[in-house]
Amino acid sequence: MNRTLLAVLAHPDDESYGIGGTLARYAAEGVDVHVAIATDGAAGSIDVKWQGDRSRLVEARANELREASEILGVHLHMLGFRDSGYIGDLANEHPAAFINVEQDKAIGRVVKLIRELCPQVVITHDQTGGYFHPDHIRSCEITTAAFHAAGASDRYPEIGPEPYQPDRLYYSAFSNRWVRYMVFLMRLRGMDPTRAGRNQDIDFTRVGVEPEKITTTIDYRKYWDVKIRASAAHGSQGGGTSMSRLLPGWMQRQLFGKETFIRVYPPVPEGFHESDFFNSA
Repeated sequence: MNRTLLAVLAHPDDESYGIGGTLARYAAEGVDVHVAIATDGAAGSIDVKWQGDRSRLVEARANELREASEILGVHLHMLGFRDSGYIGDLANEHPAAFINVEQDKAIGRVVKLIRELCPQVVITHDQTGGYFHPDHIRSCEITTAAFHAAGASDRYPEIGPEPYQPDRLYYSAFSNRWVRYMVFLMRLRGMDPTRAGRNQDIDFTRVGVEPEKITTTIDYRKYWDVKIRASAAHGSQGGGTSMSRLLPGWMQRQLFGKETFIRVYPPVPEGFHESDFFNSA
């Protein structure tokens, strides 16, 4: 049976920085992996080492995304919406911003992809968007709605082909255990963990989920270098992952070479855990 996976993510670079190891692993193992990116990344920050200007940012990020997708071995789809920026960003007010687009329109685009590709597994961001980015949260909302609508003949009947219901829906998520440790270290160094990141717009005290909510762990250590190379393609965004660059590569691979998810559908009992999207009950 042909195995197909669809990940619906918010921005160019989410496919590499976020779940790139998982995507690389399944692509290498023969799964037909598709990535749909919702926005153009126009409101993204620019790394100080990047030599381009903001007027070229959308073009540059599209090129970076194509390169990263080739490295990961995935098929790329663009939903075509405008980046909304982070909470309070002026980009939130743009009428074409993803968060301002009519929700049915956005859901319909994902429904169309699901019916065309017939994936068994669909992945998106969790309800918090990882760090409360509005576009991540909107991606979760529309993908969850599309997952359930795609198989219903009375939903979006104007969108072909025939209705198709994927088997499983997953949210990308990570435990707050490591985050709490990082918050502790930041405070020891006199840093404010509630104003972190390049734009000081990430509150690490709110990031991550309780460990018991994690249902799925994907080991991608064999494909660590693929994720690193794909991440490096995003030069305008720094070209790196969130892993500490203070640690040697072999230690990073062992400590961080797994990505975690919450299985949303079908529901699972408390204490359930799996290590594969396709081969568990």
